[in-house]
Amino acid sequence: MRTPVVDLKAMQSFVAIVESGSFTAAAEQMNYSQSAISMQLQRLEASLGVALVARTSRQLKPTRAGREALGYAREMLRLSSELRERVAGDEVAGEVRLGLPADFALYMPETLALFAERHPQVEMEVRSELSVTLVEQVEAGDIDMAIVTRQAGLAGGQQLRREPLVWAVAPGAAAHLCRPLPLALWPQGICAFRAAATEALDRAGLPWRSAYESQAFGALRVAVVAGLAVTVAIPSMVDSELEILDPRQAGLPELPSIDIRLFRREGRANRAASSLAELIVDRVRKQRHFR
Repeated sequence: MRTPVVDLKAMQSFVAIVESGSFTAAAEQMNYSQSAISMQLQRLEASLGVALVARTSRQLKPTRAGREALGYAREMLRLSSELRERVAGDEVAGEVRLGLPADFALYMPETLALFAERHPQVEMEVRSELSVTLVEQVEAGDIDMAIVTRQAGLAGGQQLRREPLVWAVAPGAAAHLCRPLPLALWPQGICAFRAAATEALDRAGLPWRSAYESQAFGALRVAVVAGLAVTVAIPSMVDSELEILDPRQAGLPELPSIDIRLFRREGRANRAASSLAELIVDRVRKQRHFR
């Protein structure tokens, strides 16, 4: 008796569900209806005889069996893509150099992993620097492209999406009540987050002081988690050890939105760079959270 063959489309939907965290987001990513995505997962679970996703009222998470199946699913999809490219004689190869702000490097692993799965012959180099430095490197031709943050309205690059800036503190902390307001921010002149926050405070007439400065959000986060300061971030950077303040209740000004933009090297891009840019544009625009 033949062993039933696992449906690759169902595997693809399963990966999309886990990576996006919801049936709705996965359906948008796959261009399917939500019911179709749900049915594919159900058929896959029935075929394997195990539950792959634990459904709660707030989120979806892979089960123990789901986490194990996820690795196999990604490898199967990678091999499928590699087979198509090699048989068609159209395999993407070469090098591509991507720049990411240091604080965003942790928020795009799924996209970079997917690119590596689809194009195993491409050598990818990722550099983590400040946005201003990355733009300079793109313009100098040192890297092929960079994802950066820019204040809304500034020219340059391709807009991927617009994210709201938020005030963030440790849960239960009262740092936002102190005057002058203690801030944990990036150094002056290199970060759009800092400029947006301080300009909003100045317009509102609220005194503030720079309590902690660093070029890395991880270092700023230590002071915020300790309850010593308030910081500014986009929602995707706020984890369970931080909470987003309601500006009206906290007595703080509303913050503007920030643009996430893709800057590309001038001239004709190689196929590897073009393929990565297309994937980034597609996934960053569709995901509910930047990652």
